[in-house]
Amino acid sequence: MSTGWCGVFVSYRRTLRCPTMPAPAEPYRILVVDDDRSFLAMVASTLPSHRGDVQVATARSGKECLRQVERFAPHLILLDIGMDGMNGPVTCRFIRSVDAAVRIVFLSGHDESYIRDAAGMVQADGYFTKTAFIEMLGEHEALERFLDGARRPR
Repeated sequence: MSTGWCGVFVSYRRTLRCPTMPAPAEPYRILVVDDDRSFLAMVASTLPSHRGDVQVATARSGKECLRQVERFAPHLILLDIGMDGMNGPVTCRFIRSVDAAVRIVFLSGHDESYIRDAAGMVQADGYFTKTAFIEMLGEHEALERFLDGARRPR
């Protein structure tokens, strides 16, 4: 008895569940957090242009990031370390207390050793200098590898 209708059919003896259509592939949600408006706009516009299955939201502060984590439920957060107020490492600790599975990658204009140390202290999943990240955005294959790697379970 297949009519294409999805729902529940109740019979005298049992309840049958009709198969439903599979859900379309969920877009990969990326939250970009940076207090530099121009960097934020550049990253937010570049990521979806490379892949149609990417949705991007932005935040300009640690507090705004926490609100977006709740609303947007990102799979990946690209988080600036050196923001005023609630900086990247503090924001990362708050996020980890709420969602241990989300991937967090630090971005910063600081030197690489500083970023690496900060990422290690708060269990970030990775880090980039902003210069290296901008270069990667310009290289399609490198960006694809990064996004594919970020999709793997933590």
